[in-house]
Parts: sequence; C-alpha cells; structure tokens
Amino acid sequence: MQDYYKLHADALHYFKNEARKAFAAICSSFGLQEENVILTDTDNLFQVTFSNSKIRIVVTGINWGMNTDIHLGVNTNGNYLYSILQLIKERKPERPITGNQIDQLFGYAHYLMTYATDILQGETAFFNQQEALIKQEKENAWKAMQAESTRKLAEGYLKIDSPFGEQIWRKNRPLLSTYSSIKDKFPHSFEVVLNEEVLLSGQYEAIITNWKIELNEIVMKDEVICEISTDKVSVEIFAPQTGQLVWLLEEGIPFKFPTCIALLDPQSSY
Repeated sequence: MQDYYKLHADALHYFKNEARKAFAAICSSFGLQEENVILTDTDNLFQVTFSNSKIRIVVTGINWGMNTDIHLGVNTNGNYLYSILQLIKERKPERPITGNQIDQLFGYAHYLMTYATDILQGETAFFNQQEALIKQEKENAWKAMQAESTRKLAEGYLKIDSPFGEQIWRKNRPLLSTYSSIKDKFPHSFEVVLNEEVLLSGQYEAIITNWKIELNEIVMKDEVICEISTDKVSVEIFAPQTGQLVWLLEEGIPFKFPTCIALLDPQSSY
C-alpha cells in the first residue's frame, strides 16, 4: 500500500510539473497564476488551475497518464467552465492534438497560444456564445418535453412521479389482470425474475421506467423488453426466452429483489 501511495504521489508531482512547463508561456504572457486547488479524490485525477482576474484554465489529467482535459472560462465565482474541445470545434487546428498525456498538455497549450489569444486576453465572446447555445438547448429540451407530455396525456398515459425523481409515463392498461390470475391461466408461463446481480451491488430497489413491448406481443429471446432504474443506474432488461408477454409489472412501481416483472408464455408463441 505504501508503494501505491508513493507511485501516486510521484505521478501527481510529475504531471503538475509538466503542466507548469506547458503553460509557462501562457502564464508569463497573460499574467496567470497557479491556484492552490485541493481535490477530494485524486486516485486517478490530477488537476492544476491557472487564473488571473479575467480567465481561469483548469488542466486535468485522467487515468494515470492516458488523457488530458482542459476547461476554461471567465474567472467569476460560480461561472461555468467550457471544454477546450468545444473551442476546437469552432477553431480547428491544422493538426489534431494527440499523443500521451504530456503530449496533449503541450499540444493544448500551443493551441491556445495559436488560436485563442483573444480568450487569453479576457475576451468573452466565445463564452457568451456558448452560454447562449446552452440556454437555447435547454429551452428546446423543455419545449420538446412539454410537447411529449401533451401527446402522452392525449393518448391516455398516466404521469408517475418516481421515488428517484424521474418522470415516468405509464400506459393505460384498464384490463391488466393480477399476477396470480394470469399464472393460473398460463401455468407454463416463464417468470422474468430480476435479482440484484442485474444491477450494481448494493442496489436493492428499482422501478421499470419504460416497456419496449406491450401485453400479448411476442418477445424473442435476448430482445430488450424494458428499462429499469435505481437512484444511481439505468439498465436494459433482455428476454430470457421467446414467448408471448401475458403479464407485466407496470411502470413506476418500486420493487425489491428478487421480483418477477413479467410472464412469458412460450406455448403462445408457436
């Protein structure tokens, strides 16, 4: 364990020194200083921040030398930081920035000096443009959600507020029978039972968020039949065998493991 911490400390020290070298010209030319940033989790994340009164540049190394990430923004408390990849989409370099983590460090620094001197000088046009784009995307997403809600309600769906904060739409199934009555009617039906191994360990409660198929439809083995969610993950569920869907657990109902969420009747699929 001691060797692990020494290795991590050496890697962190090496990355920070290389970041300082890569951004030395930017710091000197535009008056940026290194900030003292304390990370809560540094197992695979190395970070150096350079800033002045106008701009902040956050340099992050990820996964022990595999990748480098750069974010930059106006130096205002709480201001959003934008990925350098967003800038590169608009101002394409002659050559792509590739290589190992250190190559990327120096490549991004050179890119900023070559293609983004206006930003380094404190010009906010790029950030204003990005902020406007994000605002427009949020407005479009909200309008699309409203239109979807109107359509779903018109089609008879029920809106369910899930315990995990998701908005779930439940299809109107007025003739849905109980599990017991359907099991009696189809004694050879196969139970689709979810165990906690389907999700990450420690997840004990979930909900079905969306059925991909509907009652009385034929399901093929390994076909996606539904999506389930917990407070942390979403997972697609596959049919364990071919059969007709004769019963299902409806969307938005919390269940614990193990639970039967569907009955598939193999005889009805012939």
